[in-house]
Amino acid sequence: MPAGSAVADVERKLKKRYGKNKRAIYGTLNKIGLMRGNKATKKGLRRAKGKKPPRTLGHKMSEMAG
Repeated sequence: MPAGSAVADVERKLKKRYGKNKRAIYGTLNKIGLMRGNKATKKGLRRAKGKKPPRTLGHKMSEMAG
């Protein structure tokens, strides 16, 4: 994904929040539609500006991982 893109910013914030739990990070990005697999979507690149990761989804993802 392009460095400095809005999707990269959201990914960086999720990495800070979840550490090395890739399942939580990329699962969240896929669920909110910013990525498909490990690639940023065109829709995601447009929508990511100002997008915050949902708290409830992250909470569920952390429960699944541990």
